Amino acid sequence: MAKKKRNNVKNIVIFFIAAVIIFIAYLGSPLSKVRNISVKGVNDLGAQQVIDATDINENKLLMSVFFEKKSIAERTQKKLPSIKKVSFKTGNLRDLTIDVTEYQTLGLIYKNGYYYRIIDNGRIINQKMKAPIGNYPIYSGFNNKKELKKISNIYKNLNDNVKTNVSEFYNSPTKLNPYRVKIDMNDGNKVVADIRTVQAKMKYYPGIASQMKKKGVINLEVGAYSYPFKDKK
Repeated sequence: MAKKKRNNVKNIVIFFIAAVIIFIAYLGSPLSKVRNISVKGVNDLGAQQVIDATDINENKLLMSVFFEKKSIAERTQKKLPSIKKVSFKTGNLRDLTIDVTEYQTLGLIYKNGYYYRIIDNGRIINQKMKAPIGNYPIYSGFNNKKELKKISNIYKNLNDNVKTNVSEFYNSPTKLNPYRVKIDMNDGNKVVADIRTVQAKMKYYPGIASQMKKKGVINLEVGAYSYPFKDKK
């Protein structure tokens, strides 16, 4: 009985040593390292931009990615604050997929010769762009962060058929109405509105625009009416 027990212990020791040797050999072989990296879920960010932010390359141990995934995710989000969530998946033993969820881009603001993205948590991404990206609206004259957050949130909640038609928001207060805003539309019309009511009233825009014989102004400040642009002489 004692001899059988000693044999069992011996077998366990041999198995353990063999497992350690195999594990060490695995860590020293190319099989333990990341081979291919792909990125899913990017919209405004570039795939390589995300990979660079993670600091993961082909020399990185795949095992260490999963042991360090929390710190890698935090580091990536710090470098790219427009990322809402990032996770990692593996396939074919050596292939790594970085799955990204971005905050929604709500438009661009133009400052000192550059464009900056506004995302849906109210932040302005401090990344300079020489030209606007995508079909996002541009916000002009909203120098106060609270005002900018309010108007971008209004844009976020517009109906899709109106949202895709918005080109630019202008902060355009007057003595009579300090809440006045103007909106350039991609179809060539202009909107004059009140920031306090513009979200509710913009649902009438498609119907009013469809009845206009010429491009012009749709005034939604008080009531809702339209008139054509004056002909240039």
